[in-house]
Amino acid sequence: MRNLIKQWNIWLTNLMQPPLYLLVLRLTTILLLLHGIDDWVWTMLPEKVLALTMLVYSPLVRHRWAWLAMSLCLLVHNLWHWSSLVNHEYMYTYWVLVCAIAVWSQTPRQVLRWNARWLIGLCFLFATLWKFLGGEYLDGSFLHLTFLLDSRLAMGAVLFGGLDLATLAENRQIFETTQSSAAVLDPQQLTTTPRMAVAGIVLSYWTILIEGLVAASFLLTVPRWLYQKRDWLLLAFVLTTYTVIPVLGFAALLLVMGLIQAKNNLMARIYLGLLISMPVWMPLPQGIFGLVQNLL
Repeated sequence: MRNLIKQWNIWLTNLMQPPLYLLVLRLTTILLLLHGIDDWVWTMLPEKVLALTMLVYSPLVRHRWAWLAMSLCLLVHNLWHWSSLVNHEYMYTYWVLVCAIAVWSQTPRQVLRWNARWLIGLCFLFATLWKFLGGEYLDGSFLHLTFLLDSRLAMGAVLFGGLDLATLAENRQIFETTQSSAAVLDPQQLTTTPRMAVAGIVLSYWTILIEGLVAASFLLTVPRWLYQKRDWLLLAFVLTTYTVIPVLGFAALLLVMGLIQAKNNLMARIYLGLLISMPVWMPLPQGIFGLVQNLL
């Protein structure tokens, strides 16, 4: 085991050989190639072809016009599908624009580092503000309903709410039938438990707390102790959120941005290690849960 850990550390060290910004550009290109594959639409084709070309012909990764072209591809895709995009699709576009600015600048690492910190901070700030403005988060109803209907949260609904998979499947069926008939969903039609209602409130306030702390730690330099803990707070958010809700695209992007702005080499290695091992640790809780449910 000690040798494996040593080899792992050596590998991470080799990957992080200067200039670090090139590693971040390559990782971003990989994410651009892979993200959104499960919801493929034809307007993604130019960005996927360009990302693959940049990976095959490595000098393109630092080419100014390649990143400008990638930015235009994402902008066109976003404008075409603006009404149906999930939040992190826009975050990808912002980050690609940052990459384009960085490769055109004389100090690419500093540009990436500064913008990564502010993008993370502003993203979490607006996420926190939205939760305060929307009353359905403060009373726990948003997460309560989401746990009852979203198949990705089945593990949480069973563990936190005391529900079973059959009941959750029935809830989703009721929701789909209601949607197809254009009727208004009556929450009383869904089966829930008092535990699930309490869990919805607790998890809602935990989300507000951790997102607010991440926003404050990335945007403010005082108090100093909070600013110094920003990497640990972001990692706590990623691990506690995406092991329950496996949204690989957003988690991976946060880790890439966290990597370039990390306060020291140790934190950068942790970001990179979590990013590389994401296909293992992210689905692991869901996989164990599914195995246990099948055995029972």
